[in-house]
Amino acid sequence: MDRDTKRAIEWDCAQVLLRFYDAFDAWDYPCMVALCTDDVVWHRAGKVLAGRPAIVAELELRPANQTIRHVVTNLLVDVRGVSKADARFYLTAYRYQGAGQPSVPAPMQLPALLLIVTARLVSKHGIWRIAEQVMRREFVRANDETPPASSGSHSS
Repeated sequence: MDRDTKRAIEWDCAQVLLRFYDAFDAWDYPCMVALCTDDVVWHRAGKVLAGRPAIVAELELRPANQTIRHVVTNLLVDVRGVSKADARFYLTAYRYQGAGQPSVPAPMQLPALLLIVTARLVSKHGIWRIAEQVMRREFVRANDETPPASSGSHSS
């Protein structure tokens, strides 16, 4: 595969992941799951969510009075072919839960947690989608409960 094709795939995959978390922060679940395959698997908050409807149903349980931002850093995409790629990145979550509707600016607090995320992406007809994501806690705020190391849970 030539370098220009590889760069284009890396760019497309990075954009899918960044747009996924942008939609997550905007509470735009239809946009989020549109960036995933129909049979996506998301390992999140100690649960395995399989399929778009399961993801939306789980996310609709989130507290509506929460302001949250996910910051994606150290994003690396490994191209595995013209239709397969793997990614890994750090996901830092900032969260504030107020008494009423979320407001911006929210009071700044330390990050709630830092996750290491791995993702598998696939392309069909030139459109890249997330097929699987696995989130693993690397750091939690000192006053938060730390889940068992095997849970891989994520509360945002």
